[in-house]
Amino acid sequence: RMQMKYGGAAILPAGGSSSSSAPPPKAPAEVEDPNALGAQAMEAMLAGDMERYAELNSRLEKAQVKKAAETAELLKDSNADAAARLMAAADGDIDALGPSLRVLEEVDASGRSKALRESVQTTSVRTKGRNKRGTANAVPGKGAELSGYYEDDNVSLDELIRRERIEGVQDYDSNFAHHVVKKGAKFKMLEEDEDEAYALGWYEHSDKKMDAKRRDDKRHREDVRDKQRIQVNLENCTRCMESKRFGRKDAMISTAQNTYLCFDGMNQCILPGQVFIAPLEHVASMTELDETAATEIRNYQKCLVRFFESENPPRGVIFAESAVNRVSRDKALLGAGPHAAIVAYPVEYELMAEARAFWKKAFDEAECEFTTQHRKVIETDARGVRAKVPKGFPYVHADFALGGGFAHVVEDTQEFPRDFMQHTVAGMCELTVLDRAYPDREQYRQAVADFKKRFTEGGFDWSQGVGT
Repeated sequence: RMQMKYGGAAILPAGGSSSSSAPPPKAPAEVEDPNALGAQAMEAMLAGDMERYAELNSRLEKAQVKKAAETAELLKDSNADAAARLMAAADGDIDALGPSLRVLEEVDASGRSKALRESVQTTSVRTKGRNKRGTANAVPGKGAELSGYYEDDNVSLDELIRRERIEGVQDYDSNFAHHVVKKGAKFKMLEEDEDEAYALGWYEHSDKKMDAKRRDDKRHREDVRDKQRIQVNLENCTRCMESKRFGRKDAMISTAQNTYLCFDGMNQCILPGQVFIAPLEHVASMTELDETAATEIRNYQKCLVRFFESENPPRGVIFAESAVNRVSRDKALLGAGPHAAIVAYPVEYELMAEARAFWKKAFDEAECEFTTQHRKVIETDARGVRAKVPKGFPYVHADFALGGGFAHVVEDTQEFPRDFMQHTVAGMCELTVLDRAYPDREQYRQAVADFKKRFTEGGFDWSQGVGT
């Protein structure tokens, strides 16, 4: 049936012959419904008619844009310029949409479904009048409409538990502080003989004190702001491959499904062959990675250990990670904060014998002993820092050729040196903080090309073995 529909000729039955009087097959009806167009495009692809498939796909795009334009017109979109671009795109000019069109995700920054979260959100105050002022903190006896109770008092305990599981737990102290700041000089604490029930609204979030329309408008503005903030944060990251500021394409050594190996920047290389391993996802530290990405990073570390040991003369490698500059969880979910990376410092094999004592002393003297609450030096085994330091803690970690190492939990992140790990390596190798391995750009490019050739052609790249 598909060949009859798209092949342009009928299929002959077994033992039969075509008749000159047989009518030609009917052409498929020209429809503009997006669902029907999508079904026809799928049938054309299965039948092998790729020209028809491309034509239907083009019509499907135009139909979808036209439907969006009609929706914008029905809703009387206040942005006339956006509506004009949609109508122009509906006529065939897809580029007329421009770069200003953005798609908002269906989940919030915490990964929760927005539709599910909105289904359980209600206001706890009665709104009335033109200004929609709530009566949550009203005292009985000062007006007929002022009742002094909450609209959600009749909600069952099971429903409250369900809401908390979906929305999360409120920070009541933060809500109260926000209420005090908003009131300013007009805020007054309750007297001793006053009932605290009339002050419960102080501890509620401001979203529960506004009507549905204002809450929806506020939520839409927050979604747009979060989307713009995520885009700005990721565009400014120099280690995210999708970022505009990612200028390391020529220095890439290997790429796996969740991680990549890259040559360090020319201004950061203090030792020849200095590279770093980083996840493709924007995370703040290795303790926050999933198991798949952590396994890939471990594979790259094993490959680097074998690679540097195969050199003549052989070299050892120290893996250093600095996860000091941390941001809040909400900002981290929006793409803020530094991008995690493990820097591999290849050092002379003779220095590996005294490296442990050197780093242990460096971690022990990194911060003042009177301000340190945790152990200054935490020993790590072959499993790495993920088994010793919990998520969310700022730390520095040094691993000696995957034979274990030391970690230090940073107490004062503001005063802790930013380049502590690199300066420690430079001191161990008797270098100054200004020494660099490559004096000019040409030597740096030759070193990158030579490293990549020896690493890939020598069979050290594990990602080539699994077909990535």
